[in-house]
Amino acid sequence: MAAYTVTFCPSGKSASVAPETTVLEAAAAAGVPLHAPCGGQGRCGKCAVQIAAGVDEVSPAEAAVFSSGELAEGWRLACQARVLGDAEVTVPASSLVAEHRILVDGVGREIVAQPNVRKVALRLPAPTVDDQRADLDRVLDALGGEVLPPRHLAVLQSLPEVLRSSEYKVTAVVAGESLLGLEAGDSSDSAYGMAIDIGTTTVVAYLCHLPTGRVLAVVSELNPQGQYGEDVISRLQLAASGEEGMSRLTGAAAEVVNKLIARAARDAGVPAEEIYEVAVVGNTCMTHLLLGVPPLGLGAVPFLPSFRDARTVRAADLGIAINPEGLLFVVPNIGGFVGADTVGVMLAGELDRAAGVILAVDIGTNGEIAVARDGELYACSTAAGPAFEGARISCGMRAAAGAIDELTIDHDVRYHVLGEVAPLGLCGSGLVDAVAELVKAGVVTEAGRMRRAEEVSDLPEKVKRRLVENEGGIEFVLAWPGETDGERAVCLTAGDIRQAQLAKGAIYAGMTLMLAEVGAGPGEMDRLLLAGAFGNYIRPESAIAIGLIPAPAHDRVESVGNAAGVGARLALLSVAERRRAEEIARRTKHVELAELEGFYDQFADAMILRPLPAES
Repeated sequence: MAAYTVTFCPSGKSASVAPETTVLEAAAAAGVPLHAPCGGQGRCGKCAVQIAAGVDEVSPAEAAVFSSGELAEGWRLACQARVLGDAEVTVPASSLVAEHRILVDGVGREIVAQPNVRKVALRLPAPTVDDQRADLDRVLDALGGEVLPPRHLAVLQSLPEVLRSSEYKVTAVVAGESLLGLEAGDSSDSAYGMAIDIGTTTVVAYLCHLPTGRVLAVVSELNPQGQYGEDVISRLQLAASGEEGMSRLTGAAAEVVNKLIARAARDAGVPAEEIYEVAVVGNTCMTHLLLGVPPLGLGAVPFLPSFRDARTVRAADLGIAINPEGLLFVVPNIGGFVGADTVGVMLAGELDRAAGVILAVDIGTNGEIAVARDGELYACSTAAGPAFEGARISCGMRAAAGAIDELTIDHDVRYHVLGEVAPLGLCGSGLVDAVAELVKAGVVTEAGRMRRAEEVSDLPEKVKRRLVENEGGIEFVLAWPGETDGERAVCLTAGDIRQAQLAKGAIYAGMTLMLAEVGAGPGEMDRLLLAGAFGNYIRPESAIAIGLIPAPAHDRVESVGNAAGVGARLALLSVAERRRAEEIARRTKHVELAELEGFYDQFADAMILRPLPAES
């Protein structure tokens, strides 16, 4: 079969590919990280590139994204354009996956180290005529007789040599109630574990010293499953397509976990063989994919997981590169789209022991919401969509260098850009600011309609000039082409406003209905915990201004950062906290919002762009 060379500029990287290969696939082969949040479906328009020749005809999806002038200039979607000859592809900076701002810090919790894996230094008596106990019995007796024999033959096979070469001065590695291994000499202080939060977009890992609970290294990466689509639904579809799709997703999960383990171990100067356990949180889909369990039940009503309870497996069985006998513990899920990450947030925020009414919200593609009232626990997910993560927004992007993350309007538009570089697009916190400021300025109505320039004659002239009309409708220019890192302006469209309304409406309706489950209204909240990166970086005043969070919560909002990661650390470092996480999952009532009376009315009311009072 003929092969064609595809060269990417300005990087100069290239790949040799077969005919009909998409440019997106060629980019992956060349190591060029193109941004494709829709998983190559041609819907998002984020993988725009310029190609002069060597590809097939323009597809309907591309004709819907680009104007006739742009198509004439060679603009194509990398996921749609197929290679039919040697090609040179120019990739704008806005189409590359940028270095992502990943939140690693979370709410502070005192942790008393009582890990599942512990090491015990032993000085054993050597065998004599009067003491003819078997080697294994000698070890187990020294441990008090309450530790069970090792589960794997390899441990038993190594035991005779370890005992004799060390003159019976050894360290027993105990996991739970079982002997995990035996090491020569006193290595009792060399015990480490990893706590990992596997998010749909990002993965954060913490290397911890098990005896003391100290965090020795924190590392993070984008989830490589993103190449198959940024949202959970895209990955569920790939998983359901067959063994090959599942293999890709599970392989990507193991790949990123191993990469983070290796980096953290290197940074801390710790051998990976001295890492004995990994504790994991993630949404229900992510934990299924990590374990290689097809999440087929999550793809259709009634959205059932294949498992809910906590799982402990041998890490080596998943290809996880820690101690050969090391374990992987997955925190339990609550329901189909309320996963171990939500349990982690609830554990970190101590919702199970909180007095009064406490609401915890992790705002993402699936906004997870948990509510507690004096020990009563409820949780749900609400399909907020990916708008606050930059997807389905015309100039949306992740919180990476080049993203406008803060914005105000007075006599003109003022903004801050992550990385202190020229703007490339708009991330979630910038979107909330922009919508709030446009409503405040009268450019956008409470119903979400963007007014024309002639309708807002009292606007400052510089602001009014930013309202432009083209064949796509009315747009508000946030950054002109001369200000951006490219030839395109960063704009907010009427369609973007609608996406923000849909996302915030779903979240607010979910919050209101979950509070109603415990007999409370928005004004009766004692605390509102905003978890995750978006919740950490949004300005509460902007969120309140558009009705994303209730107006009465203005003095009760607490940004708790990566609380899910804190929950993973708690589960790693304390058996008591691990059991508490399991109890939280058992006690929490999983609520299907769409089945609640009044959900759609609440959702419609919450679409309004204005502060929503306590009685909403």
